[in-house]
Amino acid sequence: MKTSFSSTHSIQTTLLQTMARAQNDLAKANEEVTTGVYADLGVELGAQTSRSLDLSRDMLRLESQMTTNSIATQRLTSSEEALSQLADISQGVMDSLVGLSSSSSTLDVARSTITSALNSFTDVANTSVSGEYLFSGTNSDVKPMLSYTEEGSPMAAAVDAELDTYLLSQGLTSASQMSAGQMSDFLTGLEATFNDDVFWSTYASQSSDTNITTRISATEVVDTSTNANSQGFRSFVFASVVSSKFLTNEIPEATRVSVTESATAAIGKAISGLNDQRSTIGLSTERVSKATGSLADQKSIIETHINELQGVDVYEASTRVSALQSLLEASYTLTSRIQQLSLVNYL
Repeated sequence: MKTSFSSTHSIQTTLLQTMARAQNDLAKANEEVTTGVYADLGVELGAQTSRSLDLSRDMLRLESQMTTNSIATQRLTSSEEALSQLADISQGVMDSLVGLSSSSSTLDVARSTITSALNSFTDVANTSVSGEYLFSGTNSDVKPMLSYTEEGSPMAAAVDAELDTYLLSQGLTSASQMSAGQMSDFLTGLEATFNDDVFWSTYASQSSDTNITTRISATEVVDTSTNANSQGFRSFVFASVVSSKFLTNEIPEATRVSVTESATAAIGKAISGLNDQRSTIGLSTERVSKATGSLADQKSIIETHINELQGVDVYEASTRVSALQSLLEASYTLTSRIQQLSLVNYL
């Protein structure tokens, strides 16, 4: 009769191997419980791994596009709010001109109000969000509007030069000598000068005529900014400049009427132009919103497909975790007991 035996060393080796496998399986099961997807997609999906990768890439593309749209929406929303403020400032100038009388105190108040409005208009026009100026077009890193009222203003010097040239052509020495007809003629020419791109870009605006465009979907590109070269901006600055310069007691009342009429007509164009820009911005905002909604729907569909491919039964994974933990605990206990075996205890 032959007697067989098992050494404690072989049992310990087998247990250690079992524990190593159990620890590895436990780590994977814990990861699956936490993430809700297979720990090793290649092993679990096999031939469908490439489809899973394609869907994941599509998901990243959609998320990137939605982030881009979010940035565009922020710029559009900020631009719309700024344009609303500019329209309110323009309306304030309109109210001052409509309520204007010939008294000295009223003229001073109106001129002060309009000058203050011009400064406020310039400040709002130079608004920046996240380091980008809203009304600079593609020159988003450059402040768009130049100040008329600051000391040494090139725009103020250019307007004075235009006035001096006209006075010289009429044989006059000061604006106070201008008749209503001459003032009307001069302001018509000055307004045309403000509408000249060379003059405007040299003395009033550093904005680009080209707006920022953004691809908001695979097939759609929209303007997501506006600029300070529009008619609304030009007309407001012209109206404010001539009002602050010529609505004084030194100018004859009949001549001031020409100034008021010209400024009132210009500020009306400004309000209309600014509202047109707001409408354009609003349409772009709506298109971005619809595109983002469509992207969100596509993302939801892809997420469903990815979950069908990669998703695990979390309940089943949790059960495996519990079973593996029990196995490891039993292995630890048995290993401890085997290590305590010794012939000394039997001698």
